[in-house]
Amino acid sequence: MQIKHFFSWIIIGLVFGIFSPAFSQSYYAYNQPRISFGGDAAFFRISFDGFDEIYSNKWGASVGAFASARFYKSYYAVIKYGQFSKNGKSGTYKDTDYNLENAKWDEKWYKIGVRVHPPIDNKFSSYYGFGIGFFDVQEAVDISIFTVDDTATAIKAESDNDLGSGFYLELGIEYFPVPFMAIYSEFDISSGSYNGRPGFEATSVGGYRLSLGIAIYPF
Repeated sequence: MQIKHFFSWIIIGLVFGIFSPAFSQSYYAYNQPRISFGGDAAFFRISFDGFDEIYSNKWGASVGAFASARFYKSYYAVIKYGQFSKNGKSGTYKDTDYNLENAKWDEKWYKIGVRVHPPIDNKFSSYYGFGIGFFDVQEAVDISIFTVDDTATAIKAESDNDLGSGFYLELGIEYFPVPFMAIYSEFDISSGSYNGRPGFEATSVGGYRLSLGIAIYPF
């Protein structure tokens, strides 16, 4: 039994000795990559006050993607995309006979910003960033959250398709199981105006987004 354990430790040592130097050198030789891209799945909570008067709740699933390119030292130009959809709740709207189950919220956001990513010199890394965002919101015709405070005008004629705008902040943590690929978790806070309303807190179509995804650093 001891001989078997002895040979097992020898094999483990050889594997570690062969692969760990190359693995370590890959990180150090590659510590400031030029580009990266990836995708994620997330939970998103919209900030807009009154959203849950029409839709089932403020929380929902979200998907997203990003791409970045280094332009100076540890600074990267970043573009990000995300999507959030929600169905209406059950029942009718206030003093009307409008069936809320017909309501539909579809929101997309497009973000452009700067990401600060320190050199990748081990399996764990982190980054932070900020930038501007553009929000594209579409609701099913007949009803809108932007008029939930006024029952008389809550029923509307058509969807709004204008782009809103705002800003975002991000903070991410990465784990590199192998060189050139990372599993990351990111917390994104955004604030966005829409339909002529200010884009802060209770009137924002932005919100809080916690994601888990995979990033690729090809070179």
